[in-house]
Amino acid sequence: MTTDSETYDSIPEDMDVRKPRARLRRAGTVQSRRSIVAVAELLGGISNASAEAFRSLNSAMTPDAVARAGLGTSLFNGVRDGNARFFEELSQTSTRVFEALRPPRTAEGVGPLADPESVARRLDYERLAQLVAAEMSKQPPSPAP
Repeated sequence: MTTDSETYDSIPEDMDVRKPRARLRRAGTVQSRRSIVAVAELLGGISNASAEAFRSLNSAMTPDAVARAGLGTSLFNGVRDGNARFFEELSQTSTRVFEALRPPRTAEGVGPLADPESVARRLDYERLAQLVAAEMSKQPPSPAP
């Protein structure tokens, strides 16, 4: 919105929200977008987990189940199954939240995997044998059967 003394032409380009660059800058930094996605994922996951818990409770409280096992037993089973379902869903949600918060991986951040042969060449087998022998000599001899 412009004031009486301001025209659309006098607005600097980097402040004009009609320009893509300004919209992108105003959308926030990468980390803040990741945080927003993580919070949305968390809230959605909690609501899904709650819904699944109540579905489990409702399925245990059917008229047939109550008639067969009794109200107390059906309620106990429903709450037990609901809690288990809630925490299963919540564990999946927490995985998605942490994935949303993780910074993107770059190709240079991941080091090359060491091949087993190069690792075996770097091992000092003499020193390893001495350490194993020293540890074995510390242990009391086991009685013969």
